[in-house]
Amino acid sequence: MGDRFKSISLGQGQGPEAAAMMDEGQRSGNWVCLQNCHLYTSWMPELEKIQERQDVSMMNQDYRLWLTTFSSPAFPVPVLQSGIKLTNEPPKGLKANMARTFADIGEEGYELCEQKPREYKKLVFALAYFHAAILERRKYGAIGWNERYEWMTSDFDCSNAQLRMFVAEQPEVPYQALNYIVSEVNYGGRVTDDRDIRTINSMLRKYFCPEIMSDNYRLSKLDIYYAPPEGNLASVLEYLE
Repeated sequence: MGDRFKSISLGQGQGPEAAAMMDEGQRSGNWVCLQNCHLYTSWMPELEKIQERQDVSMMNQDYRLWLTTFSSPAFPVPVLQSGIKLTNEPPKGLKANMARTFADIGEEGYELCEQKPREYKKLVFALAYFHAAILERRKYGAIGWNERYEWMTSDFDCSNAQLRMFVAEQPEVPYQALNYIVSEVNYGGRVTDDRDIRTINSMLRKYFCPEIMSDNYRLSKLDIYYAPPEGNLASVLEYLE
């Protein structure tokens, strides 16, 4: 279905195009994906009407409609009731979060930085630890963060791509630049409280530092948290277990 998959990110004014895509999909048997329905709640009643008007007997049997959304009270209940629901939630706990992060990176991605493999592997582990730690802090309410921020996998992916580029292209690891880009721009772009900005900057400075290259450097006061020695992805997953 790769050539017959059509998607659109919903937003103001995208309703007619989404409706036309659904109409074409019903006739041609395409898969149609309407992304971010929560960003266009005013069009949701129209989506419900389109679903009610469709004639299953006249519909191509290959047609499927996929909808992505955050939880929203404006999402039409009849549409929910007529479909299959799938929920994607971040894994609970530091270990589970980091394990999924490295599973997403994969063996090929983990070995992609051939210029400085040791430096990249140490820093990407530190980045994964940072990503998991800031997400876990949210469970403590205002003690963790003054506001609840919705950091996502895309924040890590963007930071990881920039990390790989900076490490590969610079003669020395630019720790100051990496700290600024990751904590101030990528993750900090979602942060609105000035004290939370100070916290996230302080946390990353403990992980993105020259000391991370030492196998004896600890990421916290507990001895079990450290960036493991350079190895393959399987050794990292074994350490995480």
